[in-house]
Amino acid sequence: MEKHCPACGQETELEIGFWYGTGYISYVLAVLFSILNLLWYWLVFGISWRDDSIIYWLIINGILLILFMPILMRLSRMVYLNFYVYYDPETDKQD
Repeated sequence: MEKHCPACGQETELEIGFWYGTGYISYVLAVLFSILNLLWYWLVFGISWRDDSIIYWLIINGILLILFMPILMRLSRMVYLNFYVYYDPETDKQD
């Protein structure tokens, strides 16, 4: 994460330990990602308790979560920062 916003110059770390709350948002995003992953897998391949399709989904979901985790973590930081900092495009860039 950059120290300052490139658009407005706002400092991104407001206080020590500020980013601890992003763990909760990252968890919610990962759960939503898993639910969407389950839906498309269920619609395309089908899931049954009688065969190993749920295990295949868990493996595929785990691999996709590992691959998409950098994106989910960056997204969770942006969402969390937007709770506390209002972006006004009319402000001048501070140097």
